[in-house]
Amino acid sequence: MILPHRPLIGMNRRKFLGLASSSVAFASMARFGPARAEGVEPQLSVMGWADYINPANIEEWEKTNSSKFVYDNYASNEEMFSKLQLSQGNSGYDVGMNTDFMIKLLIDKGLIQKLDKSLIPNIKNILPSYANPPYDPDNLYTVPKSAGSQGFIYDKTVITRPMKTWSDFLEAIQNEASGRTSLLDDPLAAAPIIWSKGLSWNTTEESALKDAEAMVEVLAKHIKTFNSYPVQDVASGSVILAQCWNGNAKQAIDASKNENLVFVYPEPKSELWLDSYHLPAGGKSLKAAHSWINFVLDPAVAAKETAYTGFLSPVAGSEAHIDPKVAADPLIFMPADALARGERTQRNETYNRRVAILTKFKAAAAQ
Repeated sequence: MILPHRPLIGMNRRKFLGLASSSVAFASMARFGPARAEGVEPQLSVMGWADYINPANIEEWEKTNSSKFVYDNYASNEEMFSKLQLSQGNSGYDVGMNTDFMIKLLIDKGLIQKLDKSLIPNIKNILPSYANPPYDPDNLYTVPKSAGSQGFIYDKTVITRPMKTWSDFLEAIQNEASGRTSLLDDPLAAAPIIWSKGLSWNTTEESALKDAEAMVEVLAKHIKTFNSYPVQDVASGSVILAQCWNGNAKQAIDASKNENLVFVYPEPKSELWLDSYHLPAGGKSLKAAHSWINFVLDPAVAAKETAYTGFLSPVAGSEAHIDPKVAADPLIFMPADALARGERTQRNETYNRRVAILTKFKAAAAQ
């Protein structure tokens, strides 16, 4: 968020990452003492999605640079934005990451700083399809990290009818999965309502937004939790239907070894997204930050990230280092028809309205 690096029994992947990072950092400091690679600061502070970096890559980077890698999780893009905005350049983070639709806002508000590309020679490895996005032409501020889609995962022994569309998903929430459903802790929690009608999640139609607002009141009593990382809930069986990103579905299936878990890229529309690394304004360890970004743009390193997280890499040549079984997995490499149905979230004039619908949804579910 795979196969090569499963968590220890009784531990979720988030705890494993935290322990791996902390223990490796301690070992690195003990092994190397005060000595560090030239120019790289003694500590790199990173903030991103839970369990989103391969611990083996962290260990390798720390050993190479004699530097401590500290990783903090956030639950949503909005949380990351709020932290950067409130800190006014004193967040304490050297590297952050956000999804495509947030980047222009971060740039416009001066919350992230420009990259020094002379320190990132591997930037040449970015695939053309991911380079120079509209929100950051020339990749002046960001480097793509991972790409993916979303859909839903369910237990076919509990929900036994065919499940192919967002309408099927909404129906199951109110029936077989009532009280055992997880939705993203994100405005996208309401997206299935809009997508089920064949409309864009970015719609500006007032009638569609009003319908979504009314529908969340109906669905709320059936929702167990809002969780953007429902891997453990699904793997344990406490949740039998979850809206989630494709890589997290892969993690849940691997963690549970439950062959009855099925992931669907739903019709008629769904999400495509691209997460990117950036440098928060005020970050102090700039050499370390650039060193990490350059490191993960190496094809072999990027392949390890894909194998662990279950998400696509933007790095050319990484596929040559991926196990054939992983490369053939549709949970990582999306089918062409799913790609064709995907859309990216836009931060347009209705975005704040969609955030408000999520707030209403969560409040109603809590009653």
